[in-house]
Amino acid sequence: MNFRSRLFLTAGLLLAPLAQAGVIMVTDTLSSDNAISDAPGSGLARVLNVPTTGALITDISVDLNIGSYVGDTAWNGDLYAQLTGPSGTLSVLINRTGVSLPDDAGYGDAGFHVTLNDSATDDIHTYQSVSYSLNGANQLTGTWQSDGRADPTSSDRSKSLSQFIGQNPNGNWTLLVSDQANGNRAQLNNWSITFTTVPEPATTAALSGLVLLGFAFWLKRK
Repeated sequence: MNFRSRLFLTAGLLLAPLAQAGVIMVTDTLSSDNAISDAPGSGLARVLNVPTTGALITDISVDLNIGSYVGDTAWNGDLYAQLTGPSGTLSVLINRTGVSLPDDAGYGDAGFHVTLNDSATDDIHTYQSVSYSLNGANQLTGTWQSDGRADPTSSDRSKSLSQFIGQNPNGNWTLLVSDQANGNRAQLNNWSITFTTVPEPATTAALSGLVLLGFAFWLKRK
């Protein structure tokens, strides 16, 4: 192999981590029974692992499918779901939708078959105040902003999904779903996370510098 061929082979290997830019989707594989224990139970926790390096999150979506448990009916105003990332950052996906200071029961629809993304137009916590759709199982559908509320009666949405922007997705992501009020049992049917990523700036800069250095050396030898 001549010097020029070795140079371009080396450059290709150095630039390989840039392939981390793009879309990463991870999906949970569930068994047939993923009941969410009724209050005051501890809830149901599931973990997804994202094996990637050298990437930063520019966008994140969570697909969440929570329905009625067999022989029962879910109640959305009872349900809470949070997502914790590898760095320990916690986002509140849903928190007893419809619950407010005048209304401690919340919305009575039977589950969620939704995508949560903070670029959506409307906040899922107050979905009945805007146009919304239910499927045949009486689950809320569509794309919504994450709830973001640690307290369902608060307007503070500081725990939204957008907290993860700029973080590295590598590692374990934990979903916790719980029932915060007695009666009306639900179950987790499936869930997934989709990330849009770019290479970490330090990685990109270092690789570009090495390639430029190699190219300059090639010109000198030419």
